[in-house]
Amino acid sequence: MPVTHQPYRKQQILSRSLDLIDYDYVKQQVATLCTFPESKKLAHEMLPSYFETKVFQQKIETSEGINLISNIGSFSLGGIKDHAESLKIANLGGVLTGQELLVIANTVEALSNARKVILNHQEELPQLLEVAKKVPDLSYLGYLITSKIASNGLVKDEATPNLGNIRKQVRESYSRVTNALESIISESEMSGTIQDNVISVRGDRLVVQVKSNMRSRVPGIVHDASNTGMTLFIEPFKTVSLCNSWREFSLEEEREVLKVLQDLSSQVGSLSGEIDTGIHNAANLDFIVAKSKYSISLNVNSTDRKVEPLTNGKKTINLIEAKHPMLGEQAVPLNLQIGPNWNVLVITGPNTGGKTVAIKTVGLLVAMNQSGIQIPAEAGSQLPFFDGIYADIGDQQSISNSVSTFSSHIQNLNDILDNCSPQSLLLLDEVGSSTDPEEGSAIAKAVLEYLAEKGIPTLITTHHSTVTLMAESDNRMQNASFQLNPENLTPTYNLILGLPGQSYAMAVATRLGLKTEIIEKANKHLSEEFKEVSDWISKANQEKSKISKTTEVIEQKYQEVESIQAKLDQQINYLIDNRQKILDSIHHAAEEKYSEIEDLLEKARMAYSWNKHSGQSAESLETIIEDTQKSLDDIQLEQLKPRISDNSDEELKIGDTVTVRGLNLSGVITQLNHMTQMAELKIGNLRMDVDISRLEKELSEQKTPGINEPIRSSRPSLEEQISYSDRVDIRGMRAEPSLKMVETFLDQSLKNGLSKVIVIHGKGTGALRKAIRDFLEGHPLVSSFGSELDALGEDGATYVVLN
Repeated sequence: MPVTHQPYRKQQILSRSLDLIDYDYVKQQVATLCTFPESKKLAHEMLPSYFETKVFQQKIETSEGINLISNIGSFSLGGIKDHAESLKIANLGGVLTGQELLVIANTVEALSNARKVILNHQEELPQLLEVAKKVPDLSYLGYLITSKIASNGLVKDEATPNLGNIRKQVRESYSRVTNALESIISESEMSGTIQDNVISVRGDRLVVQVKSNMRSRVPGIVHDASNTGMTLFIEPFKTVSLCNSWREFSLEEEREVLKVLQDLSSQVGSLSGEIDTGIHNAANLDFIVAKSKYSISLNVNSTDRKVEPLTNGKKTINLIEAKHPMLGEQAVPLNLQIGPNWNVLVITGPNTGGKTVAIKTVGLLVAMNQSGIQIPAEAGSQLPFFDGIYADIGDQQSISNSVSTFSSHIQNLNDILDNCSPQSLLLLDEVGSSTDPEEGSAIAKAVLEYLAEKGIPTLITTHHSTVTLMAESDNRMQNASFQLNPENLTPTYNLILGLPGQSYAMAVATRLGLKTEIIEKANKHLSEEFKEVSDWISKANQEKSKISKTTEVIEQKYQEVESIQAKLDQQINYLIDNRQKILDSIHHAAEEKYSEIEDLLEKARMAYSWNKHSGQSAESLETIIEDTQKSLDDIQLEQLKPRISDNSDEELKIGDTVTVRGLNLSGVITQLNHMTQMAELKIGNLRMDVDISRLEKELSEQKTPGINEPIRSSRPSLEEQISYSDRVDIRGMRAEPSLKMVETFLDQSLKNGLSKVIVIHGKGTGALRKAIRDFLEGHPLVSSFGSELDALGEDGATYVVLN
């Protein structure tokens, strides 16, 4: 297609298009995030790049800037000030003040710190490193200035070998002058002569204030008089020499200070070129960081998404949940796609429904992307590289130039078509409007056909229903629309791809109260073709709505099934992972029960022993004990172990009925994948994927698993805890288990024929000793008991005499 050979005119068209899509707003936002004037200037001059390599470089720079801000931190260029005039003076041999030198020192320090941060992370920031390398290291100049100039701008005493001593002499000579003057003022004969008891300065000389009519009483030099003439400022002859000495030292100090300032200014002047270079490159760094900060602010609520659409070779636009930066978080996200096999998107819908905002959003996000700014859109969004963004949006009529709205649109369209290429992006608002509808529609369709033939990516808004019909029948184009809420006819701002829209003019007019008679007459004036198109669009919308609702139901059911399957998998995994623990727990509970029965039986034996010893009849009790013992001996605790069938001998196949190990679930295998070791089971109406290793093939005759040898409780009986000696040691035990052990010990000792035994309980606090002796008091097997003193005479045991 023809391309103009007037670059200036093309730049004008591109610049005007950027104005139409609100690009100035983005420039202002970036500028506010810059930290010094030169970088702000770069932000105000920012433009999208139309060179692919430059776009790619800018995007990498922004990514590294985000990394620098988010992960590295401690990067700032805030110390840089405007010092162009100071550098000019220094370069011409002028002398800078201490404050001016400090401004330059702060700038140099900021440059050095920024350079150092990036150099310390050069592997993470290779692109920013190339910029930082261009910033010269002038840290020595900053050190030189700050070593001689104090923070208040005065030259330090140690700036030269003599300056400190000179200033000391200045202070001492000044003190001598002031002391002499104060002595004169305080003399008694000066009473009524001095106007004010203060020392004043006139022309670098120290003077006293004398009443003019008393002039003769103070011999000296008159340096000044008050406005009224009533006061004379006189330097007494007595202090002239002292004042001269003070002034000589002061002038010597000034010369020494000037020498320091001249030296530093000369250093600055000789390095002014390097300082300018450093500031220029630092401004570029600051500008990149500002774009990075703005990118972060646009995606502040993002979590796992990386909002950085990549340029690609195809002319495909895919925006997911994209937002116009000016609308903020309250904006309704835009989902839009163009390509890859078609290039014209026709957007229809009611006025104020969002059509113009949509094409502006696309244009602005493309401009931001090609300026190196990450756009506010979800991960997966893609934008191709464009060699130009051309827009014709809004009413651009000119009364002064006698240009109508239609004429201005046609002129703009002609300019755009003369300069665009198949790699350009076109944004056309209401093509063919502001003129006869039939002719305007014909022009709009012709423009769309032309753009489709040339393969130029285009977004166009229109109210012409015939244009939407053409787009529906041309596979190089697609329709999209904004709809109104059917209940209150308010805009939804949701763009629906693949569906043409309506203007809703009649419905809105009715809602706004236009007379019913007029609405009826208007409906009669609608052409049959328009009614057919409207009916077709309405039916298409209804079908779309039904499909959307059905899709939502299917999606909901699918999510429910996924949730159920996830829960089942979780339960299966838990049972498989914890099966042995569960079986061990059951086995442990059985052991505890067995031990309880043993304890009961032991108590029964002891009761029987007491009855037998006392000579009472205990045949019935003996019979019960024997029966209990027999029942206890018959108890068998199976050593529980997981049954894991071995499917290695018989391979599973489709159609086999299997059991899911760990759950009471049976199903039929419908699919087997030996590569992934997964099987699909049909369990009732549910299908689920299960690891093959979890499956057991159901057999017609299940083999009865072998039962291991019965086991007894692992807990030793009380009898086994008591030896056959005449003493038991219960030190360190609690009262309840110790009493149980003593009771068993006494019974066993009586059976062994012992008459006297020892219970060792230790001294301690005496609580255990008291519990044992209280227990022995009145015990049927005990005749008497008492303290069994040890070699030291301490009460750590009790002897027991048995009946």
